[in-house]
Amino acid sequence: MVTSVNTNINAMAAIASLNAISTQMTDTQGAIESGLKVGSAADNPAVFTIAQGLRANVQALQAVSDSLSTGVATIQGQTAGATSISNTLSTLLQTVTQAQNQTGAALTASNSTITAALTNIDAYAKASTINGVNLLSSAGSVNILSNVNGTNTVATTANASTSAGLGLSGLAVSSAATQISANSIMTPGANFTAGETVSFQPTGGGSAQNFTFTASLTPAVGQVSIGANTAASLTSLVNAMSQAGITGVTASATALTSTTGGLSDSLANGVMTGGPAAADKIVFTPTGGAATTFTWGAAAGDVAVGTTSLQSMQNMAAAMSTAGVAASVDSSGQLTVAGGTSVATIAATQTTTTVPSGQASIALVNNAIAKIGATLSSLGSATTTLQGLSSFTASLSTSVTTSLGAMVDANLSQESAMLSSLQTKQSLAIQSLSLANQGPGALLQLFR
Repeated sequence: MVTSVNTNINAMAAIASLNAISTQMTDTQGAIESGLKVGSAADNPAVFTIAQGLRANVQALQAVSDSLSTGVATIQGQTAGATSISNTLSTLLQTVTQAQNQTGAALTASNSTITAALTNIDAYAKASTINGVNLLSSAGSVNILSNVNGTNTVATTANASTSAGLGLSGLAVSSAATQISANSIMTPGANFTAGETVSFQPTGGGSAQNFTFTASLTPAVGQVSIGANTAASLTSLVNAMSQAGITGVTASATALTSTTGGLSDSLANGVMTGGPAAADKIVFTPTGGAATTFTWGAAAGDVAVGTTSLQSMQNMAAAMSTAGVAASVDSSGQLTVAGGTSVATIAATQTTTTVPSGQASIALVNNAIAKIGATLSSLGSATTTLQGLSSFTASLSTSVTTSLGAMVDANLSQESAMLSSLQTKQSLAIQSLSLANQGPGALLQLFR
């Protein structure tokens, strides 16, 4: 055994052990204080990198959750307003029904009640602004962030829920009324060519059916053989539609007309109109007032021509309502105008019917009820979707947070036990160092 005062091997070993224990104690105390076993990249580079990504996801999910909560509140505010409007319309329908045969003071009182109801409808629509969003005062949509990829859920209303948007402007049970309908019509500019398509959209909804022209004499399902001329091609098209179960479609030498749905096309050589066309018009003469002409066309002040009869009539109803005329359109494209007399000049096949004033009011209110019903359905669907996404986002955030905790959180029971062990080891190391430091002093005994 070599004994030296220059090199105390035992003391050096004790110091090394004590330093290692001190490092372990520092790590353990840090884990206890922070609650993290991986608190920095130095602890575990790979795990820390993954953990940082998960933390970012948790924060993004919180932003999505906040957006969804705000969206639900916003849509529920619109729903509350639409529900109040729907309730008012139910009462209004009772009023106009009871007032059909009223005269004198009773009729005046009913009309006053109708006016008050329309004022309430406008007030409900105006008051339904939540977080700067109002889908009732005018038709519109709102985008609501629904996931961390930036995808939006869109809540939409197809028409304004004001008295004008519902086609009830100036409604009075004593007003005369006219009902006007115009059929969809297609007028090809030349005979069809292979690949051109005609699409039929049934009235009242349902899936559109497409019919494509082909040069083949043995067309497949959904195809139509091109005839020797336009008339022959149209006849073939009507036959194909009939075989597909579509009724109410007739053909002339130059046109295809439908009374059961809208027509649209991808014809290179033809044009599809929705019944009314540019320069067609409706002249409305209010009771005791001057006539107003509403013209379909592209000029300033004109009513836009739609791709279907229904759309054209909806555009006309919107324009007339904006001008203070009680006008509304049902799902078949029939336009009801109350408050005077209406004369239509429409190139396509049309039907004009005079309706007793009370019945016209009932028709207008029923159309308005259908519109607000569609709005409520749309808002309700959006609410259900947003609430489902909100619940899913909360669950997803919990799962990610749990996974993050499993990766980086310290086991405090284990760390506490480790700290006690290290404290004991530290005490033993200190004693070992003390004994090692006494070793060189023993050499003095050799020189006595």
